[in-house]
Amino acid sequence: MKLIAVDVDGTLLNSKNEISAKTKETLLKAREQGHKVVIVSGRPTSGVRYLAEELEFEKFGGLLSNYNGGSITNFKTGEVITNHTLDLDLAKQILTETKDLPLKIIIPSGDKIISDSENEYLDLERDLLKVETEAIEDLRENIDFGPNKIIFANDPEILEEHLSFLMDTYGENTAQVRSQRFYYEIMPKGLSKGNSLLEIAKYYDIDVEDIIAFGDELNDETMIEVAGTGVAMGNAVEKIKEIADYITLSNDEDGIADYLEKFILE
Repeated sequence: MKLIAVDVDGTLLNSKNEISAKTKETLLKAREQGHKVVIVSGRPTSGVRYLAEELEFEKFGGLLSNYNGGSITNFKTGEVITNHTLDLDLAKQILTETKDLPLKIIIPSGDKIISDSENEYLDLERDLLKVETEAIEDLRENIDFGPNKIIFANDPEILEEHLSFLMDTYGENTAQVRSQRFYYEIMPKGLSKGNSLLEIAKYYDIDVEDIIAFGDELNDETMIEVAGTGVAMGNAVEKIKEIADYITLSNDEDGIADYLEKFILE
């Protein structure tokens, strides 16, 4: 039995933000043959539920790892197995001290995505994740919960200019990762997709050698590294291709299905 872990954006989804018929069919076949399939994403839990439904998690069961390892949920039962959040005081400090940076903020809050202003990234989250969004003008000063993560967003070049400040200022007390070229995420210390995947393997009593992880972006690095077999998509960034055990076809060429048909399915 294998534990098949799939990232979402750029991996499970093609460039039309859809699961192709072939990829869906192949993942369902893998489950029928007794393998476990889990979704491991930077998205909030609410932003992957419709994908879990499409992959018949209600029938086969399965875990969802979200917020880049911040929480693990049993889709079928609704049980939250782990949930890690930033300390509220630390979150307030980060939001206050970054107020003058030319970066937008996006924060998951329950089944909603919030920001301190209407912006294109909030619109993107609403359209892509199919979740409700809200702009709260005084959010930075009045946040009243410890979030799973804070996302900073802007054009890649502008984002790049401020990453060293974020890492130098908060790196000692947080985990940080670039999840998209235009997104940089600050999370509770010690979190990663890789650590989350190890927790999931323990939950299922599956050896690390039997983990197959598919990914394409820098936030997939840790799970590609810890998996017995780390598989980079053909469209992956160069660093992921360098550390992967295997490079499959792109997300627009059914890369997940191609690998599973060649090496796993009977």
